[in-house]
Amino acid sequence: MYSKQNTRQSKTFIVRIVAVMLLVSLLSFSSFVTVMANTVEANVIDGENSYQFSMMTTELDDIVAAAEKKGLAPLGELDVAEIVGNTTTVNIRRGAKMELTQVGNKTELVIFKGDTLEKSLLDNNIILKEKDVVIPERDTVITGDIDVEIKRFCQVVVVADGKTQSTSLTGGTVKEALNSLKITLGEKDTANYPLDEPLFEKMSIRVARSYNIRITADDETKNYEVSALTVESAIKAAKIELGKEDRINFDKTEKIAEGMEIVIRRVTVKEETETQAINYETTYKESDEMYKNESSVEKSGVKGEKEIEYLVTYIDGVAEERKYVSEKITKEPVNEIVVVGTKAKPNAASGVTAGTDGTFVDHEGNTVSYSRLISGNCTAYYGGTMTSIGLTPAYGIVAVDPKIIPYGTKMYICSPDGSIVYGYCVAGDTGGAAMAGDIVADLYYDTYEECLQIGRRTMNVYIL
Repeated sequence: MYSKQNTRQSKTFIVRIVAVMLLVSLLSFSSFVTVMANTVEANVIDGENSYQFSMMTTELDDIVAAAEKKGLAPLGELDVAEIVGNTTTVNIRRGAKMELTQVGNKTELVIFKGDTLEKSLLDNNIILKEKDVVIPERDTVITGDIDVEIKRFCQVVVVADGKTQSTSLTGGTVKEALNSLKITLGEKDTANYPLDEPLFEKMSIRVARSYNIRITADDETKNYEVSALTVESAIKAAKIELGKEDRINFDKTEKIAEGMEIVIRRVTVKEETETQAINYETTYKESDEMYKNESSVEKSGVKGEKEIEYLVTYIDGVAEERKYVSEKITKEPVNEIVVVGTKAKPNAASGVTAGTDGTFVDHEGNTVSYSRLISGNCTAYYGGTMTSIGLTPAYGIVAVDPKIIPYGTKMYICSPDGSIVYGYCVAGDTGGAAMAGDIVADLYYDTYEECLQIGRRTMNVYIL
């Protein structure tokens, strides 16, 4: 009984060991299959050399690093590694330097070994035309650093002596283009490019001949020998600065000619400010405390001021144009107030009759003798600088017909009812209307407003 039980335990133990070993084998096989599934084949090509190996990654830097372990020369500063399409093949391009000379300029470019010279230029956006000359040849294969020269085939235009001509050269200079057209420069003639300047496509070469001219500027006239094409370039060649607004007696683009006389007029524009007075206005107030024809200033007027800004254009220092810009009031005027009387004056001449030995009572109550009374229409005037007998116009000077009332005659004038009194006066001016017989006298007042109070009315003129 004991022997059989031991036998069964031994068999069970063996079965368990076999099961464990089988499980371990299955796990190991699974890991191997997984590793195999993630492995890729890489191929690195470096010119004539290539390197093949298995990789766990497709990263470019990892592939290059693995290739270097296989013997790939390390990449230099100019070298480039490129993945080909969507593969794990890597192409190594070894860089080189090209010093390119064209149209007188030198340029350093990066190129790659194994490419042709023409492809290297095209990769650097330099396109060759059919007639361009390349040294060395276009199909030269790049093996290292190289010097290259391109001589461009150019069509250029030359303007000289009133003619426009074209010529074509490969890799030529301005001088060679002129020689090809048999154009010779004199000792003082010039071109718009240096003679050793390399030609470029569609280049326009202009020849300026030497001319003797006269230029007047800044109050001076001088003779100049200049090499120029136009009036503007001649002024520049004479080393005369031309202001933006300056005026010339020729168009700037006009061709220069022998003996031409150019006149430059200097133009300056300045901002100027002028102060002007502003007249005050006069207002009138009536007062029954003053007699008619009497007035007084209640408040004196004061003139104001304003600043006016102008743009003034000067030609050689002389003002030509004055343009208004703006203005502002800096001081307001103060209006004048005048009080005018409305009270009627005493009837100084009431009841006076004409006669040779008559008398009347004046506005102050004085009895005055007169030699003659003339009653008729009178008017009033103001202004003027001198009367007909050389007096300064003033209140109390009356214009008359001297044949009726001689100059120097003293008078007293008032309305027949005494409501308006001109008062004592003298015949000191000639009245046109009086000489025509239309009025007896023209009475002088200081202001237009006072004249309006008289207008045209019947007045008594007492000859004293």
